[in-house]
Amino acid sequence: MDDRAKGAWLLAHSKSLDLVSGPGSARLEKIGYAGKIGRLYNVLRRGSNEAQATSISSATVENLCQLNNIDFASRRDGLGVLKDLGRVDIAADGSIAVLGATGAAVLETTTSIFEESGPSNDERAVLMLSEDAAARPIDRNLAEERISDEFKLKSAAAGELVELCKRTALIDEEQGRSVRILFNSNTFRDKERAAKAYHILQELKPDQVARLTEVEEQLRKSGTIIDKDVEAILGIDVFNRLSSVGYFDRMEVNNARESVGYIALPDAFQKYGRPFEEDPVDDAKALLASLTYGMTRSASSRGRIDLPKALIQALIDGREIGGQWGVTAIGEDYRELERRGVVKVTRVSGARYRMALLKRDVGELALAIIKGGAASEDALLLGTTAATGFKGPDETRKAVRRRNSAEDKAFVASALDRIRGGG
Repeated sequence: MDDRAKGAWLLAHSKSLDLVSGPGSARLEKIGYAGKIGRLYNVLRRGSNEAQATSISSATVENLCQLNNIDFASRRDGLGVLKDLGRVDIAADGSIAVLGATGAAVLETTTSIFEESGPSNDERAVLMLSEDAAARPIDRNLAEERISDEFKLKSAAAGELVELCKRTALIDEEQGRSVRILFNSNTFRDKERAAKAYHILQELKPDQVARLTEVEEQLRKSGTIIDKDVEAILGIDVFNRLSSVGYFDRMEVNNARESVGYIALPDAFQKYGRPFEEDPVDDAKALLASLTYGMTRSASSRGRIDLPKALIQALIDGREIGGQWGVTAIGEDYRELERRGVVKVTRVSGARYRMALLKRDVGELALAIIKGGAASEDALLLGTTAATGFKGPDETRKAVRRRNSAEDKAFVASALDRIRGGG
C-alpha cells in the first residue's frame, strides 16, 4: 500500500473513531491521532497550493476546528506536529501560514504522522485489512489468517481485531451460505469496478439488468440523479440491495423540513485514476451536493443556479460568484462547505453574499462528476429552505444496511461471494 492510499484510510477511519470511546478506541489510537491531524491539515489548506502559502487568523483556525470536531488538545498538538514537519508556520499572534498544501500533501503528511507515532501491529493490520476488503470482499477466516501471519498476532487476537473493526464501523460483514464475508464502502470505487459489476449483474433478472443499465447511462451522462428517481426505475428492493453493497454512492443534503439524496457512481473520479484517494473525506461530494441543491428549481429570488458546470468552472478559475450585489442563497446553503474550508463566503450587504473557492482541486473533482453535462433538473431539490447538513456515501450506506431484510442480506451475501470468488 502506498502512502496516499494509507493516508486516505487514516483520514476516513479517524472520522469513524471519533464516535467511539473506551478500549476499542484506545487500541486504534494512532489511527485516530494521525487521521485527526490530517483532517486538521486538510481544513487549513484553504487557498494554498504547491506554489503559494495562505495565512489564517487564530480566530478562524479556532472556529474551523470547533466546527470539525477537532478539540483544543488535538488542535494544539496537531499544529505543533505540522510545524515540525514544515507544513505550517505559526506566528506570534497565533495566525497560521499553510505552506504549499495540496490534497496529495495531506495524504502523505497523514501517513508520515502515523508512521512516526509508532503504530502497533493491530493498527497496521487494520489498514491492510481495509485495503484488502476494498479490492475484493474476503472470507473472514482467510482475513484473520492473513493478518495473524503478517503481523504475528495470535488467532484469538486476530479475531478480536476483526470484531473491533466491525464495532467501530471500519469494516462490514455479511453472512453467506458457508462463509462470513468482509467488505467496505470502497468495493466499487476502483478501476476494477466494471469487472465487479459483472458479478452483481448475475444476481439480477434480465429486466432488472435493463433498468440498471438505463440508470448507469443517465449517471454517465448527467453525473447525478435524485435517489427517488433511481428507486422508481429499479424498484425499492433492487435499489436498497445495490446501495447496501456499495454499488452506488448516495449523498444526502438536509434542512429543517426534509432530507433528500442523490446518486452518483463510486468511480466518478476515475479520470484521476485514484477515486478513493482523491476524496477520502467527501469534500468534492459535499460541494456538488450543495451546488445541486441550488439548481433549477430553487427560487430565483434566492439565487437559483441555472448553469452548474459554468458556475463550478468559474470557481475553479478563481472568480468570486454572486455578482455585484450578492445573493441570499450563498449565505444560507454553503455552511457545510465553509465548515470544511472548501469555500469562503463574504457578506456584501444585509442578507446578500458572494462566494469564492478555497480548494481548487475539490472543485475539479466536483466538475469531474458532472462530466460534460449539467446535472439533472430534478436532482436534489429541497424547495426554498436553506440546506443545513450533508451525509456522505459511507454514512448513508450503513443506514440502509441497518434496515436490510433477510432477503436483502441474502442478495448482498451472494453478490459479495461472487465478487470474492471471481465467478
